Amino acid sequence: MTKLSDQETADRLSGSRPGMLIVIVLFFLLQQAAYFSQPPTVTRAVDYVRISGWIALATVLLAILMRGGFWFKSAAVRALMEDEVTRAHRAKALESGFVATMIAAICLYVFSLFQPVTGRAAIHILLSIGLGFAALHFAALERRALKYG
Repeated sequence: MTKLSDQETADRLSGSRPGMLIVIVLFFLLQQAAYFSQPPTVTRAVDYVRISGWIALATVLLAILMRGGFWFKSAAVRALMEDEVTRAHRAKALESGFVATMIAAICLYVFSLFQPVTGRAAIHILLSIGLGFAALHFAALERRALKYG
């Protein structure tokens, strides 16, 4: 087996990034379904595990959005993956994630006029919408760029 050059490695990893991101976002969204189907009461040890899992996955998703992931690859490979198009896609995705979060905040505010919303639930909803939307948009932009060159 021959060792791939940094450029070939970066190309291969860039091609797999949209799919990887979609899978991580799907896990994140499935975790939301489990979370909201039975909200934690924070009185049982399992609730702390669920909340810790959500925080850990949200942190990883944010780190992937901000730095592109693939932290265990060389700096040269990561630099090659971080081209102008990727940076533009990331900026656009973060912008759309911010807008989605603001729209969700407005909706939560209106909803809270009729039904009380706890601070923890509001934070969870806003963070989940912002991260999920930004990550899916980033994956879609990267996938489209790969498809159309």
